Amino acid sequence: MTAQSAQGDPGARVASPMVAITGASGYLGSVLVGAFGAAGYAVRRLVRAPAAGSSDQFFDLSTGEAAGGLNGVDVLVHCAYDMTLTRRADIWRVNVFDSVALLDRALAAGVPRTLVVSSMSAYKGTKQLYGRSKLAVEVEARARGMAVVRPGLVYGPGWGGMAGTLRRLATLPVLPDFGHAARQFTVWQDDFASAMLALAEAVDLPTVPVGIAHPDPVGFRRLLTAFAAGSARPSLHFVPMPPMAVYSALRALELLPVALPVRADSLLGLVRPAPEVPNPDVLAQLGVAVRPFDPQAAASAETDRLGTPDVPL
Repeated sequence: MTAQSAQGDPGARVASPMVAITGASGYLGSVLVGAFGAAGYAVRRLVRAPAAGSSDQFFDLSTGEAAGGLNGVDVLVHCAYDMTLTRRADIWRVNVFDSVALLDRALAAGVPRTLVVSSMSAYKGTKQLYGRSKLAVEVEARARGMAVVRPGLVYGPGWGGMAGTLRRLATLPVLPDFGHAARQFTVWQDDFASAMLALAEAVDLPTVPVGIAHPDPVGFRRLLTAFAAGSARPSLHFVPMPPMAVYSALRALELLPVALPVRADSLLGLVRPAPEVPNPDVLAQLGVAVRPFDPQAAASAETDRLGTPDVPL
């Protein structure tokens, strides 16, 4: 089954197509809500707590409930992922099996086009549970003719996701230096949104995972330095640390009722990153360019964020 036959022809849509976004209250979801709305889409947020009087619809990934949230939808963007889970069985039960159930409901409801937000952590050979679970969903999505995207580290004024985690790390009095292997492929949030809009409007959906990130990786130390610059810290103190020793310590601490600045599994994604951005030619063919990491923009975003609440992960 081809992507086109499974997902339909976007050219047959009405003037104001409807996009439904799971995880719309999270960082990436909120970026897409604004971008699709500005592009003329009617936006339906699929969230656990629908706002009164809005077009929101109830959706809970852990129970698989979507109520009538898929009725009349032209594009489904699946961003939802429960980051609070740390046990493999729980991660697969909710983030894999319930995601696949959602994809099947989208097909049953006749949703013409589905975009599944995966991660650059989803690459062959990854040891990270997050990346492996995303890979599992990718397989099921592509088998159903749906598009899969792998955004890099998305950063911008919203400050959520992994960028938000790194921003919080940058406030610590002593910062870890995990060496040259710790790096990330980055994407400014506006470029991420532009890529998603282009895929929503593409004549044919790509049949391969599409990386949304600049191809030049950015070192972990450089990222923390840029994110800390906007908070006017007088100096940064980096201390070399063996990443796997820190990983083991975090795994042990996750068994205790304590708040941690970063999850152990997330640390694996930092120190064992993807080798490259997959299939960058797809975005080039769609006319989408991803700008390189901009430390000044990152610092400016941090300055703009000060005094505002964090976007939840």
